Amino acid sequence: MKLCAQKAVEEARERNLQLPEEKNGRIVTLTNTDGKQYGGMTNKPVQEFKEFVEIASRSDANVLEIGAAYGTPYLMETFKKESMGHYTACELVGDQLRILATRIEELDPSKLSNLTLIEGPFPHKEVIDHLQEGGYDAVLASSVFHFLTEEEVVEAFKQVHRLLKPGGKLFAKMMTPYNGVTKPEAVQKAVEEMQNYLVHKTRPLPGFIENVRDRSRVRESITDEQLEGFGLTTDMHGFQFDKDVMNIFLESENFLIETCDYSPMNLPPFKLDGRELLVVVAQKPK
Repeated sequence: MKLCAQKAVEEARERNLQLPEEKNGRIVTLTNTDGKQYGGMTNKPVQEFKEFVEIASRSDANVLEIGAAYGTPYLMETFKKESMGHYTACELVGDQLRILATRIEELDPSKLSNLTLIEGPFPHKEVIDHLQEGGYDAVLASSVFHFLTEEEVVEAFKQVHRLLKPGGKLFAKMMTPYNGVTKPEAVQKAVEEMQNYLVHKTRPLPGFIENVRDRSRVRESITDEQLEGFGLTTDMHGFQFDKDVMNIFLESENFLIETCDYSPMNLPPFKLDGRELLVVVAQKPK
């Protein structure tokens, strides 16, 4: 569903919607209509994907952010620039977009015209129908794809490729199995599944988790309260990405890979050995 940015501001003020308080370095997302929360957002300055902000800051640019939350640092950094193009913010929870719109209005009311708001789950049809095929110079998906199913992951990358202009780039960051929350035996099982995929290259794509809070795969030292504090609710599925598998998958989806490598997540209890996150920058061929 497409939201009018100005109307979103009015609705947020009528209902007194506010940016939630940051806790443990994260602002947890609001509860979705399915009764679940999907992770959180940080307000820390942009470190990775500065190129995305550079592209978005061009006056002729058209960019898309999947999982824009309340206004990620990438989005806010872009709207602080003197020059910028058009920015489409896609988000599962509509009230987060309403809060996002108020933040932009407070920053610079004239820039609401540079903002398009799309509410709904990517890559489902109700979102895709509002997006421009071959219309985006860059697509950003930071901490989004690890909330999808295997089928949705495959469809998401297909849709991103379809939405990008020739030469346009995808910037993505995702969780891996190599983190301080997952038991070593569960990590070993994931590694074996991924090695099998690398040999046979047959679907399904490895990495799907039926329930991210399944105590048989979560370390005993990690409490339910800690998981809830990061927006990981009961009975929520997830997906974990491996570098070697992602390289093959991106090539199979006709992306040119610029970066596909691990990055640290210095945020307990996830922090482990520097491979907690996978960072991807890939281009649609010109």
